[in-house]
Formats: sequence, C-alpha cells, structure tokens
Amino acid sequence: MPRAPLPIILAIVLSSCVAESPPGNPIRETLPNGALLVRYPDLPAIDSAGPEVTDARVALRFGSRDGTNPDLTFSDIRGIQADSDGNIYVLDQQAVEVRVFDPGGEYLRTIARRGQGPGEIVEANGILLSGDTLLWMHDHGQYQIIGVDPEGVEVRRFPKPVDQYRGYWSGSFDSRGRYWRKVSHRDDAATYSDEGVNTTAARDYYRSYDLAGGAVDSVFLGASTSRSYSYVFAGGTGFLRIPFQSGNLSAVNPAGGFWHAHGATYRITRTGEDGDTLVVIEAGLPVQRVTAADRSSYVEGIVEGQPDLRRHAEAVAAVMPDVKPIVTSLFVDDEGRLWAERATPDEVPAFYDRFSEDGDYLGSVRLAFEPGRRIWVRHGNIYTWVVDEMDIPYVVRAPLS
Repeated sequence: MPRAPLPIILAIVLSSCVAESPPGNPIRETLPNGALLVRYPDLPAIDSAGPEVTDARVALRFGSRDGTNPDLTFSDIRGIQADSDGNIYVLDQQAVEVRVFDPGGEYLRTIARRGQGPGEIVEANGILLSGDTLLWMHDHGQYQIIGVDPEGVEVRRFPKPVDQYRGYWSGSFDSRGRYWRKVSHRDDAATYSDEGVNTTAARDYYRSYDLAGGAVDSVFLGASTSRSYSYVFAGGTGFLRIPFQSGNLSAVNPAGGFWHAHGATYRITRTGEDGDTLVVIEAGLPVQRVTAADRSSYVEGIVEGQPDLRRHAEAVAAVMPDVKPIVTSLFVDDEGRLWAERATPDEVPAFYDRFSEDGDYLGSVRLAFEPGRRIWVRHGNIYTWVVDEMDIPYVVRAPLS
C-alpha cells in the first residue's frame, strides 16, 4: 500500500453557474384561504446543465490519514459550522472534541473537550453556530444543550426539551430565540408480527423551548405511518426495509412557522404556527414508477448475500410502492432559503432545489462529489465531509458562487 500523505489541505478550482431567473414561467395565484400558490410547469432535470443549475465542487479539503497530527485526524464527524470570517468548527463525536480551523483548513484551537465542567461535553451529536458569537453543542450525554463563545467559554446552557437521540442533531432555533425539535408520539407500543408487513402509526409534533422564559410548547404536524417487513430465523427475528417508501418531511422556518412536504409529490407548503397555509409550491416533475426491474434487482441484491431470504425478499418486492419518492429532505439555510432535496439513483449526485420564503425558485445545486450523511450551508458555502478509499473522513467546503 502506498505511504499515506501527511495532513492534506487541498484546493480545487470551483466551476459553477449562478441561477439568473426561474425556469418554466411560474404561475402564481391566490387560493381561497388567501395562501399564495406558485406552480412551476417544470424544473431542471437532475442531469441537466444550464444557468439555473450550480455544480458545487470541492474547493477546500483537509484531514489526515496517517494520524501523525491528531488535530487534523477525524473519526466520526457529527457537525460542521462556519462563521462569517470563514473559520470552520468541526465536532468529532468519537474524539469528543470541537476544533476550530481557519478558512484555509489550518488548525487554530480546540474549544470543547470531554468532561462535565463548564463548556465540556460527554457525548455530542451536533453543533449549531448562532451568529459569530455563540456555538450550541447538543450533548445528549448530559441531556443539555450548551452554548460556548468562539474561545470555548460557556455562555449558557439549558436542558434538552426533547429527550430523543438520533444520529445527527436536527434541532434548530428561530428568529425569536426559541429552540425547536421534532418528536413523534405513539399511543400504543409498537408491535411486530413474526412474519410479514408491519405498519407503525405515529403523531408528529414540533416541540419548542423558549430560552427567554423557559416555556415549552408543541405544534401538531399530522399523522404518519411507516412500514417494515419482519421474518423469523434460527437466531431470532430479522427485519427488511421496504424500498421506495415516501414519508412526511418538514423543516422549521426561522422567520416563523414550518415547511412541509410528502416525498411522493412535489408539493411543498409553508404554514404558520397556527397551521394556516401561507405558501404552496408545486412543480410538474414526471412521476418515476417502480418497475419490475427495480423489484427484481432488489430481490437479487438480497439473495446475493443471503440466499435463504429469497421468499422474504420477494414478499417485500411485492409490497413496494407503485411510484418512487420525488423529494427526500427539506432544510433551511442560514439565509432563510428552503432547500428541497430531489430523490436520485445511488450513482447520481445529490441534487437540491432552492426557494425563497415566498416560493420563488432560486436555482438548483448539484454536488460534484459524494457528501457525508449531512450537509450544512453557511455564508454561501456547503460544508460536509468525504471519505477516501480507506473510509477516512476529510472536511470539505464547496462554494455556491
């Protein structure tokens, strides 16, 4: 094996196009309830090129494979943020550290380490920068959300209003200083059959915490269901995921209210906290049907590794949805723009459509690299990580202009 390079800081030239005007001649009309409907007869295809599509390419990459410099060695990145000067904050969950790097990827300092004292963390799975002066750390090990200044001095903390743990912190703050986190509630404990499809129903909420007064409140989002397939084998019970399922998607709008969508259709709504619909975005994108080839490919993929699961794989293939998802996630960037991620095949780069709060199409972004499981958009740049052939992670920055 060739000798691994010393800590890497790599700059690559960015080539991109800036969106100039919305394609498709959007149609705007006022609905009976006063909401604004913005309908796009079409939007760019995920493989299209043109002035409305930006190809975001890596312009900065830093990390270390050989581990000679621990400050540049990453193991489990769970959060990346950047301030207006371009300084980059990276949370490594395994190392239990938040490190700060300059805009060129040079290590500056470590502002949070393992511990239970002021500004210390036990187990954190996310960070969020508020302006340039306060970095929030989601420490589910202490059930606290801790805010530190750029030097790591603790400014304040508050108990987690939602005692849930997921792989990556998904909480957010609005312009009124309230913290929001999505939570699902089941009236009954989930039950699973020995063999067959299991359907789980839940009610989804956004729960808020007012930092000023300490008030906790909830906003009902609606009901949701999910399906899985269970089977029995000699060692116990196994589960198979049912591909191509669509679900309810949502994101907090920092200016107030929420964005909602269902993955099966390109219909995105913005509502107020009272549930009133304010804006509806629709796009005439073609429906992608689940084909016989899709079902067969799934079965053969399962059987290749586990031949004895053929019967169960065929049962899963038979209950797949008829159509594939169109939208897979929503998030709002630091400038209040909505990002709607399109569903793409495994070998096709990630693709996002961007909209203003009023539903104006602001262009699409296609990633010219394979990102980590999350991306963060700060000050006109995408931040995430990539891995090399040895699965070693490197922090990357990709400008949007």
